[in-house]
Amino acid sequence: MATKQDLDWSFGLKCHTGKYLTAEAFGDRLNATAGSMKKKQIFFLETDASDAVHIRAHSGKYLRVDGDGKLCCDNEAKTDESELLIEAQPDGRWALKSKKYNWFIGGSKENLTAFTKEIEEEKLWTVHLAMHPMITLNNVMRKAYVHLSDAGNSLTTDELIPWGHDAVLELEFLEDGSYGIKGSNGKYLRADGALSADGAADKDTHFVIEFQGGQVSFKAKENGKYLTSLGAQGLCKATKSAIGKDEQYVMENSYPQVALTATNGKFASIKQGTELAATATEVSDLEIFQLEPQGGSAFKMRTQTGYIGATDAYCGVISDVDVAVADDSAGGKVFNVEWHGSKIALKASNGKYLSQKMNKYISAVGDSADEASLFTFTLVNRPRIAFRGEFGFVNVMPSGLLECNKSSAEIFELESNDGSYAIKSSGGKYWKVGENGVSAVGDAAEYYTLELQQNSKLAIKTDSGMYFQSAQNGAFTAKGAGISEKELFEY
Repeated sequence: MATKQDLDWSFGLKCHTGKYLTAEAFGDRLNATAGSMKKKQIFFLETDASDAVHIRAHSGKYLRVDGDGKLCCDNEAKTDESELLIEAQPDGRWALKSKKYNWFIGGSKENLTAFTKEIEEEKLWTVHLAMHPMITLNNVMRKAYVHLSDAGNSLTTDELIPWGHDAVLELEFLEDGSYGIKGSNGKYLRADGALSADGAADKDTHFVIEFQGGQVSFKAKENGKYLTSLGAQGLCKATKSAIGKDEQYVMENSYPQVALTATNGKFASIKQGTELAATATEVSDLEIFQLEPQGGSAFKMRTQTGYIGATDAYCGVISDVDVAVADDSAGGKVFNVEWHGSKIALKASNGKYLSQKMNKYISAVGDSADEASLFTFTLVNRPRIAFRGEFGFVNVMPSGLLECNKSSAEIFELESNDGSYAIKSSGGKYWKVGENGVSAVGDAAEYYTLELQQNSKLAIKTDSGMYFQSAQNGAFTAKGAGISEKELFEY
């Protein structure tokens, strides 16, 4: 469960013929025959204190090299034969070597072996990240986050907390195996620090990702220099020939950040001090709350200055210095979120709902989810959004029909209106529910309700009460009567 900020590394491995390594569901068989990346082609990277890594398949079993030089995936426990070394190449491809035997893994189709100690073309693998592309990026040296500058013309590294849409970046897998780093305005970072609207066609926007345990570095493919954060603002620019801590970054999960409109039409805010009150007419950083999953329907609400806590006598920002209040249960830092159409209710640990009082202050005093206890929520850090369901990413087909089993993400625009949301494709057409499924063909907005769930997932609900649903064959429909894995989409 994504209750922590760091991400699990998931990826596909393409062999030298362009086919993906596949772990079959039955018989523990491996091959490199798949033309696209789906569940059986996704692997997970596990690191430890040593220089070795372990690579786990969807089955929970680990890749290993046996004493005969055969590549296997048949053991649910880590062993010395599953210890692998990654040797990143200048073009971004990986050479994977058995630490025990010093043999490099390679081959194609069903012929996957590890016999040689030399790196050859057939021993090189292209890494296709399978993670959701929306991330935050923390610089190891500065302990600060990369975000789009206020001018919108560069990426800088000077936010101690990734706050607002400008701190959400996108990683785009490019055809040559490199990656584009995109700001929240959709523009690509260039090696010289500028942002480009030309996208993948601009070769200076192509970066190779190199892994160092839980950290990554980005090497510009054109000039061979590593991305670093320069100066007081930490301008992102590829200028360094070697990797130091200034060139190391940690990719982290981007939690949902919302604004809450109370029954008086004002936004909940902490601008009046530390107490929570519905007093703001517009959204600034003081009206943004980060929802961090705690399991089930439970979330913490973080502000820029601390967590919201609610007791019988107080509702507002609490100090983690106060041990008695910093404890989750004693300080009332955990809230249960209830969905009521396009509105939410927040139940505190004292069993009462957050409720707007006559003096505009919000306290945990509500006995039921009545009008004073219902808040309209606006998702503020996903103006650009991608959806990944159980079987893959949601994409628009040439016909306009949406399918949900694709290897790469497609980015959509999210438009909010009084707690409901319309979704628009890059072609300018809105999602529309039809008899054959969901299509991006609408000239006018069609609005849905978003219900935020655990693990950075959400459910999309129509006015008729049906949920959007994914199917293994790619069918994307609005036929779900309830919420299961098929109705959940990582965003």
